[in-house]
Amino acid sequence: MEDNKEIIKNQDTPIPESTSLPTDNAEDDDVATAEEMEAFIRDRREKERGKKQEDKEDRIDVFGEYSAPENSIDPYLEPDPTLPWVKYDEDLFLSRGCRGCPTSYVPVSETETRSCSKVTSCNWMRGIRQPGGKPFDCVEVRFKNNRKDFYRLPDGLEVTEGDVVAVEGVPGHDIGIVSLTGEVCRIQMQKRHVDPASENVHKLFRRAKSSDIERWAESLKNEHGALLKTRQIASELNLEMKVNDVEYQGDNAKAIFYYTADDRVDFRQLIKVLAEEFHVRIEMKQIGVRQEAGKVGGLGTCGRELCCSTWLTNFKSVTTSAAKVQQILPNPQKLAGQCGKLKCCLNFECEVYADALKKFPPANTAIRFQKGLALYKKTDVFRGIMWYCYEGESELHAIPAESVKKIIEMNRNQEYPEKLEDYQVELMSTAALQQETSNADFERELRRMADDMTESSTEKEPRRDDRRDRKGNDRKGNDRRQRNEMRSRDDQRMRDEQRREETRLRNATNNRHSGARNNPRRSSDKEKRNNNQ
Repeated sequence: MEDNKEIIKNQDTPIPESTSLPTDNAEDDDVATAEEMEAFIRDRREKERGKKQEDKEDRIDVFGEYSAPENSIDPYLEPDPTLPWVKYDEDLFLSRGCRGCPTSYVPVSETETRSCSKVTSCNWMRGIRQPGGKPFDCVEVRFKNNRKDFYRLPDGLEVTEGDVVAVEGVPGHDIGIVSLTGEVCRIQMQKRHVDPASENVHKLFRRAKSSDIERWAESLKNEHGALLKTRQIASELNLEMKVNDVEYQGDNAKAIFYYTADDRVDFRQLIKVLAEEFHVRIEMKQIGVRQEAGKVGGLGTCGRELCCSTWLTNFKSVTTSAAKVQQILPNPQKLAGQCGKLKCCLNFECEVYADALKKFPPANTAIRFQKGLALYKKTDVFRGIMWYCYEGESELHAIPAESVKKIIEMNRNQEYPEKLEDYQVELMSTAALQQETSNADFERELRRMADDMTESSTEKEPRRDDRRDRKGNDRKGNDRRQRNEMRSRDDQRMRDEQRREETRLRNATNNRHSGARNNPRRSSDKEKRNNNQ
């Protein structure tokens, strides 16, 4: 009885009142009664039902509200206390072309400027001096993001790419990093339509001192706060504009505010409020949405950095006709870039597609068969295939462009082929095509290795004709030459055998006539026969 009580205490669920425990008078204590079995099954079912209900409550309902568990942690809002938390501090100098505060009179490394640069340019004439000429006296200086400008060097000062310099500002001075020097800078100025001899080209003062860099670093700390404050003030003034970026001058005397707007904006009141708020000279610059994307930067749908922030400087208009030429469906969500306009990369291959489409028959041309009228659906430019389907049907048939031309010409002559399926070609999937190409390359490599082994065993140095035969050139001539050689060898072999046979017969005849004269035994026998006679 005491053992049974201990078993009952160790169980998680209480036994109902209807359950009767075995007594000492029971004949078999190890066998459960029918009531105990029913109670055990009933408790097990209740446990399973309660567990399923809890799991159902914890699941996420897509069409309803989600109640997170009490001890759950949102990974986007609350850090996990069990994991080490790494705090990210944004470097203010990344947008200037370096990964940290530079040192005075120490150039920034090329690797650092290239990795942090936007719209970078390569000096392919670095280290090459112009023979007998004066070095070009203008350099290109890079500032925040993609802003660059050209400055004239003073007499006697030479700078290299990566030097931190102080240049003329309006007013005061600004701090930047030299990005281009020499003759390539002259070419860049011609591209930007800047006259090197013009008096409008600003001056470069000197290499930046330690005091200049310290003041520059202090001014950069005000940019993020000024951006947020300006957006708040513009919203309070009900101005339909978007402030994209703020750039402080190196001497902290002026701030440039870049904004985008659909219409003309009267920001005179905004300038007054900003001047009182930040105590600097305010300059407002309106930019387009494409320039905004290039200035802010980001990643495109291709997974790479935006072209406008890395190398693209000339923005050409992009129309939907470029997408139609490349047989792209007019889906605005896929054709639009980060700026909200059509992607600039739609112009990159448009001319190639337009040139390839000249070999195709006119699109939207219906072709007629005895079975019915076939309507044009789409085109695969690089495969040279056009898809058609019968009128009223949805099944597509792939027809080569050359076959479509022939069918159109037949229709003009009042000739109609039997059915569309006779001209259909079977297309191979990309995976199967790659597999077939790899198999063909493997077989070709095995064949080449076998040919090399055969030639190395017969001849140490392969003949030029054999090499030409392996490459597939002049194969017929080689076959003809081999047949002639085999025929000449057979003729020579027959002549040798005939000569040997004639020599053998001549030798046999001579031996027969001269056998008695040369054999002493035969001559003695003949003398004996003569004597007996």
